[in-house]
Amino acid sequence: MHEHASLTDITFTENGDVDVAQLHALYRLIGWDRHHRRTEAETTAMLRVSHYYIAAHTAEGTLVGFARVCGDPYVAQVLDVITHPAYRRRGIATQCMRGVLAHLQRSRYVSVTLTDGSGIAGFSHRFGFRVCNEVAQRWERGAAAISSDVDSASSSAPEQP
Repeated sequence: MHEHASLTDITFTENGDVDVAQLHALYRLIGWDRHHRRTEAETTAMLRVSHYYIAAHTAEGTLVGFARVCGDPYVAQVLDVITHPAYRRRGIATQCMRGVLAHLQRSRYVSVTLTDGSGIAGFSHRFGFRVCNEVAQRWERGAAAISSDVDSASSSAPEQP
């Protein structure tokens, strides 16, 4: 399907009002909130602290796509690039990422990361993101907070007087 023809009934809004209930429903629909841990207050706060977000709506007002950028003035992360399953392969995520990229290009971020769990080979690569496995680390809830092992970086550093 031609991308532009498939987007004729979709409206993209930057940093505008987002119906939190619809956003929650979209997260659950794609499997990101199966346990219903998200609250309206937390999602409202999430939107408030995001540097940028873009939402895609149908002519009827249904939220069908979303993406956001959060961080500080120097470091940012692209998060939640999502599309309603019934509206995939129409260019909605691509258009959301174009909005994200325009925001990134206007900014002065030193470092921008993106975690891509889409399963779509090369999606984030098309927008200039590259895999950096050697620097990525992830903390998981329930992991030991303090290891009994000596930190190799601190053990190799000379002692300070």
